[in-house]
Amino acid sequence: MKKIYMVRHGQTYLNKYRRLQGWSDAPLTESGIAEAHRIGQTFKKIPFDLVASSDLKRASDTRKIIVSENDNWQKVKMVETPDLREYFFGFFEAIYDTDGVHQAFGNDKYDRVVDAVADGVSWEEVGDIFHAADPQGDAEPGKVYVDRLRRGINWLANLDDSKNILLVCHACSIHCLATLLAKDGQKIPGRLPSHTEMTVLNVDDDGQVSLEEFGREV
Repeated sequence: MKKIYMVRHGQTYLNKYRRLQGWSDAPLTESGIAEAHRIGQTFKKIPFDLVASSDLKRASDTRKIIVSENDNWQKVKMVETPDLREYFFGFFEAIYDTDGVHQAFGNDKYDRVVDAVADGVSWEEVGDIFHAADPQGDAEPGKVYVDRLRRGINWLANLDDSKNILLVCHACSIHCLATLLAKDGQKIPGRLPSHTEMTVLNVDDDGQVSLEEFGREV
């Protein structure tokens, strides 16, 4: 049995200013750097075989900080993949989040993306809504987003024989993966994970990935 420990990257300036942040990047704030060190200290004794992240800088920077705190850091293999990036908001990238959501949904029913998800709107539907509202047509269609996350997590789960895997990922993508991989009866809270929480996935002997736990404070 393998385990994948998913954590969100540290706070960035776009997070701090409540901007929609998908593929757009921003530096980690001082708080974000401290969060990454804190998570690294929490995981200090875990002998990670593999540490992964998306290829976005905020995720890879957080990954490197976490690994720097690990007792096993010199032996840790590190990889990254674009398949585990955050959702791409296209035209709505870096817009104040409430304004972007109101524009995309065409109403003021939801102030943040997670409000729609908490109300039962699937991540695939969210993607389709942003894509349809994007005047440039660049926002990621929902199925494209969901399929690439599935591809990315399956690639990571079956990459090698690593037993303990750390994945530095993104808020919407962690919540989406948790929703996709939840077993019957598992309920995912209608909120995004914070920068100091982890979500745990199990990988069985056949390489199938499932959710063990969402959003535990670390």
